[in-house]
Amino acid sequence: MGNRSLNPRQLEAFRAVMVSGSITKAGLLLSISQPAVTRLIRDLELDLEMQLFSRSGATVSPTPEAREFFNEVERHFISTERLRESASSIREFGTGRLRIAAIPALSGHCLPDALARYASDFPNTIVSVHNGASVDLIDLVAASHVDVAIIARPASRNDCSFRLLPEAEAVCILPHTHPLAEKKVISPADLDKQDYIALGHGSLMRMELEALLRAAEAHPRLRVESLFSGTVVHYVNRGLGLAIVDPLVASMVDTSSTVVRKFSPKIRYQLSVVYAPDIVRSPMLERFVEVFTETYERLTRSLQAHVA
Repeated sequence: MGNRSLNPRQLEAFRAVMVSGSITKAGLLLSISQPAVTRLIRDLELDLEMQLFSRSGATVSPTPEAREFFNEVERHFISTERLRESASSIREFGTGRLRIAAIPALSGHCLPDALARYASDFPNTIVSVHNGASVDLIDLVAASHVDVAIIARPASRNDCSFRLLPEAEAVCILPHTHPLAEKKVISPADLDKQDYIALGHGSLMRMELEALLRAAEAHPRLRVESLFSGTVVHYVNRGLGLAIVDPLVASMVDTSSTVVRKFSPKIRYQLSVVYAPDIVRSPMLERFVEVFTETYERLTRSLQAHVA
């Protein structure tokens, strides 16, 4: 094959056969004849110097090499389709796409509320939201796969710039029938021998809580351990135990079954907004960060007033 570029039409035919499962259906998808599909596939095999399909009469079955090659072809087509969507968006609305990465806990109320407000200012903007762990979201920003990320910890990296949002405080969420629900303030000592829903070991909040538990010689009974804080609330809502969580998670409790109580000593919680350092921040991006910050501050103030 050498350095010759692959024929896009051959790749389309290959993808169509892989997706549809047959030469005939691929022809229908591409609006070409079955012999034309067969010819494109054979030419691609010759160019690649690799057999892509095993043939038995009218039936074709992809080889292991074809399945692996298909993964790369799919990535190519997804990138191409994104370029096409981006061009269409720019043509119709100007630079109208905003790519956001956010921790899953934001998906409960805070981010949807912020985007609802943001949409009134930029009604034609297409917003893409990626969810994941904080460390992975920073990588997305550094690689310019997203315009901005909102993560759950202070961080420092040379390939990104960070803006800290105001601090908030962790709270205790617990079933309304729990004996501790009668208390206004929960302490580490109160958690001794209580059923407990924990965040993953990589959570800064869990590490701070465990330090307080050791100091108080308190030993809660671990019932469930969850990697993402946003899922903890569901276990508490179902009565499996209590948890120490951030205000974002606490805002998602089912108030018919779960109560929120102040936790002392304070465990600080802080979000960071992450930018790529070399991008020009558009008014569209700056407005989103402004609206999100206002929404987050309002949510945390409301929660703190409720548990005070």
